[in-house]
Amino acid sequence: MSNSDYSSYIYEYSISLNLIECLSNANCSTIYRSVDWSPDGTMLAASTDDNMLRLYNAYDTVNQYSTSSATNRELRVSTNIAHGGTLLSYAWYPFMDQNDPATCCLIESIRDHPLHLRDTSTGRVRASYTAYDSKDVLMSASSTAFSQDGTSIYGGYFNHIARFDVQRPGLPVDLQLTSPSRRSRDGIKGIVSCMASGSLGLACGTFNGHIGLYTASSGMQSWRAPAEYCGSGLTSLVWAPNSVHLWAGSRQSQHLVAWDIRDLRGPWAVVPRACRTQQRMFFGFDATGRHLVAGEMDGTVAFHDVGDIESRPVRVQAHSDLVAGISTHPYYPLLATASGQRHIGDESQAALESDNSLRVWAVSANFFANAGK
Repeated sequence: MSNSDYSSYIYEYSISLNLIECLSNANCSTIYRSVDWSPDGTMLAASTDDNMLRLYNAYDTVNQYSTSSATNRELRVSTNIAHGGTLLSYAWYPFMDQNDPATCCLIESIRDHPLHLRDTSTGRVRASYTAYDSKDVLMSASSTAFSQDGTSIYGGYFNHIARFDVQRPGLPVDLQLTSPSRRSRDGIKGIVSCMASGSLGLACGTFNGHIGLYTASSGMQSWRAPAEYCGSGLTSLVWAPNSVHLWAGSRQSQHLVAWDIRDLRGPWAVVPRACRTQQRMFFGFDATGRHLVAGEMDGTVAFHDVGDIESRPVRVQAHSDLVAGISTHPYYPLLATASGQRHIGDESQAALESDNSLRVWAVSANFFANAGK
């Protein structure tokens, strides 16, 4: 699938979402927690709180959109992967290509289990990566990520970061404490809850509000988000496409915060994003790298123009419930959203308020132009 370059400029009321696919979960006791496009843009991975990872074949949907075909588009579940524990994190192999079966895999972190490299075609475990603490007790990773070159796997643990060689299952080739000692003010402390791999290193965030930049050569550079921005713990980190700005999102927070790693004296930018929940709410960038796209609690999707960070975000209604998962297609103006949250109270009212669905949208905007023209 070829890369289609495009550019768009947004202003108030200029963006619209055109629904292509909608998969509703009839079982309201199960909610979608996240969604993620594969690196080649042909598959979707969606996790639910029943410890399932559902993989959807989206090749036909994307191909028919890119060729303006009028035939019916249909997302098909290709693999259902059940887990014996809570699925905490997963990440696609960065060079995944549906035409090369060897690359069709992802890494998973599951509570009380080693990291598993999972074949996305069969759902089978290809390899396991295990880390132990100083008392030889198995540690379970709360977050995981691939290195940009795909040769290493990272696991984020309590006060530890492990680096594994993809081709050598088993023990890590490097297991580092995130802080020199319990009393030390250096490094980051607590559970490493989120990771983001970039060209400048591995960004790590903790539930204690610490952020660190880790490289195998120079170790950990760390800083702490101001209390008014870190909420009750960091849940997501995203590198901006320029690889200099690191964006952080927290639970129980009203902001998304960006840091320029060349100057860590304070945040580079702050944009509003209400997250009055303990649930993880994800965000990302579109294929141009100009627009930060984030889900909101009221079911809207917000588009922030990072080229003009002071401008008002454009918000478009996508669901009737909290948008927890959001993922932009790597090549085309397509957006996948996952909605759902727990509702406590009257069951009949909760059923009316619930929107447990996975949707794929075509994003259109005024002054939307194909750069190839």
